[in-house]
Amino acid sequence: MDLRLLAALGALLCVCCSIEEGSAYTFRTFMGAEIAATAISSSALVQRPCECRALCRDGCMAVAIRRQPPRHFHCSFTERTIADTSTGLMVPAPDAKIFYKRQGCLPGFTLVDNVGCIYVSTVALNFTAAAASCPFDSQLFTANFLIDFNAMREYLLKNFPSSVKNFWIGLERASDIVTWKWFGGGTIGTAKPSLYWGYLDPNGKNITCAALTYIPSINYFYHMADESCESMFKFLCRQN
Repeated sequence: MDLRLLAALGALLCVCCSIEEGSAYTFRTFMGAEIAATAISSSALVQRPCECRALCRDGCMAVAIRRQPPRHFHCSFTERTIADTSTGLMVPAPDAKIFYKRQGCLPGFTLVDNVGCIYVSTVALNFTAAAASCPFDSQLFTANFLIDFNAMREYLLKNFPSSVKNFWIGLERASDIVTWKWFGGGTIGTAKPSLYWGYLDPNGKNITCAALTYIPSINYFYHMADESCESMFKFLCRQN
């Protein structure tokens, strides 16, 4: 289809700006990211960013939007599923953002912007039991991107201020001791200062599990800390 015709169609649909209420899908956002070149199925140049979202229809699963001076926006579309940041189908891009389609949250899950659908347990379990107790089609929370991590912290600070001190997440120490592995792939180091770890952590050579920890007196506002795997904590699960 001619790009000018696509743009005209986008302008007509722009009032929607997102998937309609009641649809099987909603649009969610990853800031500071672009669709990898190998995953782009088509592209368009439009006058308003909402036109990019309006043009993501039918087989389109996500659209990346970046400003193209002087007065346009460039849209990159993909038909591949990239809702999970660990798929490798997106790359960092400070001047871009990705809107992706995902199905609504399963019962018991809450939609958290820039994170996805999150389940917050009501019972405290040890790490192994927590990992095995995430509801169907979910696993302990992982944060391969800093935006995921900060958005999760912000949600917890807003909804659980001081009421819950620790939440298990999907992170374990690797065999080399200095590296920690996210469930499903990806690693995080222990160099300080860290945007993930509390300033005193990780500090236990024989501790292999991690949690988000709230201790305001030492500036831990749901930052990561290593914890004994036998500790009894509530836990966070993210829908796949």
